[in-house]
Amino acid sequence: FSDGYITSGVSFSANSAPLREEINTQFRLFFKMNPANYQPPFQWAPMLPPDPPRCGVFWNTNNITDQLKQLQDTLNLAKSMEKELEALRMIKDAKGSMEILEQGSGSGSGAECLRYLQGVKMDLEQQETLSAEAANSLMATLRAQLEPFRFVVDENTPWEEKSAAVRLACKMKKSKRNKLWKKRKRRCAAEMRAKEPERFEQADREADEWREKEMAKDMANRKVDEMKAVEKVKAKRERRRLEPELELALIVEEMQELRSLRIEKLKKQGHFLPEEDDKFFESVRAAVEQEENQGQSLTNTEAEEKEDTSLITSNKINQDTDKQVNTIAASCEKTMEAPEIVSNLPAEFYHYYYGSSLDMGRLIETRREWDAYLSHAGSRIPGHWVHPSQPANEIWASCLVKSPKK
Repeated sequence: FSDGYITSGVSFSANSAPLREEINTQFRLFFKMNPANYQPPFQWAPMLPPDPPRCGVFWNTNNITDQLKQLQDTLNLAKSMEKELEALRMIKDAKGSMEILEQGSGSGSGAECLRYLQGVKMDLEQQETLSAEAANSLMATLRAQLEPFRFVVDENTPWEEKSAAVRLACKMKKSKRNKLWKKRKRRCAAEMRAKEPERFEQADREADEWREKEMAKDMANRKVDEMKAVEKVKAKRERRRLEPELELALIVEEMQELRSLRIEKLKKQGHFLPEEDDKFFESVRAAVEQEENQGQSLTNTEAEEKEDTSLITSNKINQDTDKQVNTIAASCEKTMEAPEIVSNLPAEFYHYYYGSSLDMGRLIETRREWDAYLSHAGSRIPGHWVHPSQPANEIWASCLVKSPKK
């Protein structure tokens, strides 16, 4: 302030237009009671509030809140007083000229104050005196309000006061943290509520996808069950269709066993079948070679490599079979003491008729040859009933033909 008034270095920033109007109203009432030619009585210094007890009770949350509110009001009032004194200084520098005030001041506070003084017909010096006294009283009140807080920075203050202030500061920080936490919690809750429809939609989509997958699985399982049922029906039909053929195959096997038993019996007796002579063997060999030639003519379209490999493997098999037949024949001659006619048979002939009784491989080969006769796709089964040949002698006829009972 100007004119030698004592002020403090406090900075004010609050907008206090209502407070200024209140101060002006009080000034108008004061000047109505004290006209211009009347000197006001001596103004005593404002009574300061008593010094609050410097103990832990002062640092209560409610008490500190009230003290800070009062301090804020005082600061707002001091800001208004500063603006008023600044306007009075500008009026004094301009010597009461309205034009200079309007040109010099950008905000127009000086011109507004001058209009007010002219309106209430008040002298500038009296207004300065009253404003200075009010400012000094306001500064004294501000010092008195700031006095309790001086003990926080004073080194001579007891540790109880400082600890109470620290506890209050910690409590205020904790309250601030709680407020921020509650604010974040409310914001998170609001975000969760905003995301609830999206979560519900996502859950609905997942449920729909799961339902579609389960329905597809059920449909696939039903189709598989239906296919299994159809396969079972087809298998039953095929089994019913093949039952007569299986019976015929069993009959053929039993006949083969019976034939083998009879052949063994005749061998033991020293008989030789007429079908086993060289002429019959040559006819069988010619038929086999004819069938092989037909098979080769059908397979001429295959690759040369396959033909070479098949020929090589067939030659090896023939050589192996010849070796096996020779060994088997030699062993049979030593062990069984066969007749001279059997020992003089060719190796192929002996291997064809007697190899299955001594070699498991030949037995399997014979069974496969007979299986070829029993298959549907084979070409060796005639289309009509084949009559057996006449028995070679009476003994063979007695085994095959049953004499009628008399």
